[in-house]
Amino acid sequence: MVVVALLFLQAPHGGAFYWSDAPRHALNGVFVKDLLLDLPLDDPAGYAYRYYAQYPALTILFYPPLFYAISAPFYALLGVSHETALFVVFLHYVAYGLGCFTLARFWLSAISSLAFALLMVLLPEIAFWGRQVMLEIPAFAFLVWSAVALLQYVRGSPVGWLYLCAGLLVCALYTKISVAYVGLVYFIVLLQREGLGLVRNKHVYVVGLLSVVALVPLAVLTVKFGQANVQSVTGVADTVASRLSLEAWIWYARQIPAQVGWPLTVLAGLGFGYACALARAQSSSLEPLRFWALWFAIGYLFFSSIDLKEARHSVFLLAAVVFVAVWFLDSVLPRKWASGALCLVVASTAAATVLDRPVFYVKGYAEVVDMIAKQAPRDSVVLFSGYRDGSFIFNMRTREDRRDLSVLRADKILLSVAVRRELGVEEKNLSEAEIAQTLNDNGVHYVVMQPGFWSDLEAMRRFERVMATPQFEEVARIATPANHKAHEIELVVYRNLGKVGPKPAKLNIELKIINRQITVQ
Repeated sequence: MVVVALLFLQAPHGGAFYWSDAPRHALNGVFVKDLLLDLPLDDPAGYAYRYYAQYPALTILFYPPLFYAISAPFYALLGVSHETALFVVFLHYVAYGLGCFTLARFWLSAISSLAFALLMVLLPEIAFWGRQVMLEIPAFAFLVWSAVALLQYVRGSPVGWLYLCAGLLVCALYTKISVAYVGLVYFIVLLQREGLGLVRNKHVYVVGLLSVVALVPLAVLTVKFGQANVQSVTGVADTVASRLSLEAWIWYARQIPAQVGWPLTVLAGLGFGYACALARAQSSSLEPLRFWALWFAIGYLFFSSIDLKEARHSVFLLAAVVFVAVWFLDSVLPRKWASGALCLVVASTAAATVLDRPVFYVKGYAEVVDMIAKQAPRDSVVLFSGYRDGSFIFNMRTREDRRDLSVLRADKILLSVAVRRELGVEEKNLSEAEIAQTLNDNGVHYVVMQPGFWSDLEAMRRFERVMATPQFEEVARIATPANHKAHEIELVVYRNLGKVGPKPAKLNIELKIINRQITVQ
């Protein structure tokens, strides 16, 4: 808990988001809180669409909803802020670390289990994504404890542990769908334990049926609103390697040294070789390795078969790599030497994470929102044009005193983007005069623009030329300092001096991410 708390002292906060999904995950929890407080029982779908029209970074149905449901009461108690969202992730992170310790205790000594847990908390890849408002660590927390429950059952504990295992795995799926492969791991472990007797175990059927029923809503949400996720499995235009190529099947293996560090990578390789040698001698000490071999092999095949490749997707596999490394030291060295070696590995991993893998941030968005909040007329609209629209929109929602303000995204009126630009973009043929009039018609009093954003597109170049006309007055330029090579260096704020009308009675919004178009009053 202390180590996680120290890690979170380095977590970016105050609205300085980096990854585009993070502010959207944060906003989704705020939406659930607002939904529960407002209780629009007569038209919940219309409420969601209107909410999106005001804060167009909402992705509530695109991702599984459990993390957002957990976040909602914390927002209600602590207020809507980046810090509150991070606190919810922090609680999951602590649970995840404690779960790693408990899981390792099935096979390792207390000291070695503590080393395993600390390493799992401190891994560069884990700590990078775990200190942002992302879903990997919350899902991993449920997953680790489901594995603990499974092993309790396998080792002779009452059947209630099997039900708990299934329930926690369902919770993990309702946090992040990609952990689904672990279900096959658990089935094989149960089959190894009970053999053909598994087909006569009525509890297995009950657990399976309850799990299927519990997952039906998630399946419906995925089919109706998660087509982009399905596409990432079946084929994406910007894949780094075709699934039919060797490169695709070694891609995740090549990420491991950067994800865990070279010391652990080398130790895991030595541990694998040592385990192969023991396997020839049919050693009984390989029981934990069989579990982790299943965990890694099935997960590796699963993630490699998905077209969209990102290193963070495979963080769930890293537990197997770390366990083999710790097990190797614990097995080949005397207890005192093993403890010292584990301390060195933990210290080197901590140093690599803290010094070489800080969490990225981009500041300035909260400052822009504060300035807009002081100057924008009541019930007006702010147009945003830039890469980090989610960061701007979430920061806008944190201003409880300006819930009257709405955000309109420039890409929604100038372009048609298929989820992300790499998957396709169409430009709308609006002239400069039409763009200026559209802003007036939509009640836009202020514009926040990232200079040069997608300026290779003619529609965006026209938009920038409109900002340079006498209709728009430059109010401020606010720097966006970052600790990495960010897309932007500043945001420019403009005031619309034209004849701005009230907000339109209707908005036609294209939602490519869920493949539908809506009309919102």
